[in-house]
Amino acid sequence: MLMLSYKDKNRKRLINLLSKVKFNKNPQGWQHVASVAVGGLLNVGFSKLETNFLLVVSSSGRSLIDCSTGIKIERDYEAYAGLDEWNITCEGIGSLAQERIMISSPNGGGLPQSNSAGESLEIVSPNWPEFDLILCRDYKCSLIEGHQSYCEKIYTEYLRGFGFSWCGNYIVAACGSDFDIWQRHDKL
Repeated sequence: MLMLSYKDKNRKRLINLLSKVKFNKNPQGWQHVASVAVGGLLNVGFSKLETNFLLVVSSSGRSLIDCSTGIKIERDYEAYAGLDEWNITCEGIGSLAQERIMISSPNGGGLPQSNSAGESLEIVSPNWPEFDLILCRDYKCSLIEGHQSYCEKIYTEYLRGFGFSWCGNYIVAACGSDFDIWQRHDKL
């Protein structure tokens, strides 16, 4: 008879807990706004000045997205312009040209992973190399027994970046070819 190690038992326990977290593209209190294709997506970051604006950096330039609609409102075509991967920031464009925006990328993250409503984002990878992005409410955690009903899986992909906007009313999740945006029903 094969004896399972502590690590194997714990891994099975965690996978069992995560299997109880249901997928929901429109989680409680939130609405999925858009899925937007972007070839060569590198980084995403929210403005602190215009809290519903998202900067998207790709190999073909930068775009400014209105998170309440998912519509592109500004665009440039200079590859890697204003990008500072060492400090995980990028210069804004258009109306945000004077703002240095913190970005989330494979090199690290500069976006909040929680908001003032007690909601948080967790990444787990029981099916590595894919990642699941989980939104949890009421200060709960998907890896604690009994908390799964407060958590919903909102995105499964090879994550490149994710986070809340600085005001806590928007969420972005991005991979190398697209990103998704959600907005909170009741603004904080």
